[in-house]
Amino acid sequence: MLVRLNRYIDNMPSLSITVAKIIEVVKNPQVTAKDLNKVISLDPVLMGRVLKLVNSAYYGLSNKVTSLVTAIIMLGINTIKNLALSTAVLANMKNKSQFKALNMDSFWRHSIGVGVAAKLIAGKLAIPQNLREEYFIGGLLHDIGKIPLNDVFREEYLKVIRTSDMKKVPLFEMEDQMLSMNHTEVGRMISEKWRLSSETFDCILNHHDPHSAQQENFKLVSTIYMANSYCNLNEIGFSGNRFSDKMDMSILQDTGITFGFLDNLFDTISEEIEKASIFLHVSE
Repeated sequence: MLVRLNRYIDNMPSLSITVAKIIEVVKNPQVTAKDLNKVISLDPVLMGRVLKLVNSAYYGLSNKVTSLVTAIIMLGINTIKNLALSTAVLANMKNKSQFKALNMDSFWRHSIGVGVAAKLIAGKLAIPQNLREEYFIGGLLHDIGKIPLNDVFREEYLKVIRTSDMKKVPLFEMEDQMLSMNHTEVGRMISEKWRLSSETFDCILNHHDPHSAQQENFKLVSTIYMANSYCNLNEIGFSGNRFSDKMDMSILQDTGITFGFLDNLFDTISEEIEKASIFLHVSE
């Protein structure tokens, strides 16, 4: 079983140098459109997607944009970064027929929803604007380990999801029972392959147990935990977990986030998901 999984992950498309560089560059609060232009212009495929996005019907521009710098300015640096990262994730979700246990579109909606919710919670926590994107990335990628489980063990993973639902046990616990591994461990393997930041690595590995995260990442991982629980409870997308692990009240107390604040997120999350859904079409 582990051999098949390792083979699958070895064959997964790597996170491109361009995407990794973009993630690194945008951490600098002084980053400019010209800085991003230097990186993106070296990747013709991504450059084409940026121009396709800015000229899409969603933005409804009267004149076609042909300048990459202009496109970056109009879209905004964070949108460009999210497009690049989303493209990398979607590269591993292309074949819908492989998504037997999970529905690709629902999985994508959940991942985006957790990213958006995490970023909104980060705002409430007064996280500096330039650092909030790390929260979005952590949310977007938190369940990345489910993709290999879904693809490599299609029949088995379908049984895991059904059994989790029937017994009302959190999915990651049922994965451990039936597969002797769970999606956070598989996500760790992908994190190592993609050489993701230690912060994102922690989100993927410990989003069900923030107390196991590195101390310096506790607030970040706790936010992903809350965002994931919220999206599961409110059925924002579907990543296989119908019976979410119960919200740990100590996490709310430690961060100062209230249920009242979380309850008011739904409409905003739905709006942001619709905005992000354009990435699906641009990346096709």
